[in-house]
Amino acid sequence: MECIVKFDVVHEQETKSLRGLIFVNEDELPNVNQLTEMLTDMKYEVKADPSDPMRYNPVNPQADYQYIHIRELDTGDKTYKEDRDLKNIVSNLLPSQNRPI
Repeated sequence: MECIVKFDVVHEQETKSLRGLIFVNEDELPNVNQLTEMLTDMKYEVKADPSDPMRYNPVNPQADYQYIHIRELDTGDKTYKEDRDLKNIVSNLLPSQNRPI
């Protein structure tokens, strides 16, 4: 099954909205490895941000973009969109550092 990946490439002066295509099994969304491979095939050498699974940072510090953000994963049956409002609320409620109790 095809999954259309909609993402933004954030440059210093502008943001470009692009799309990619990944083939996945029925009723599944692509995983981090599949998304990384798709972006690498598109000549974006990236690694996933451990704190945000929808953000990919460039491996090369000389890259002409700051990061890539996955906006939407669409298989036709399922669509995943990040809920930015919920993410902001949760990030404000959770402590920013892990501290012992």
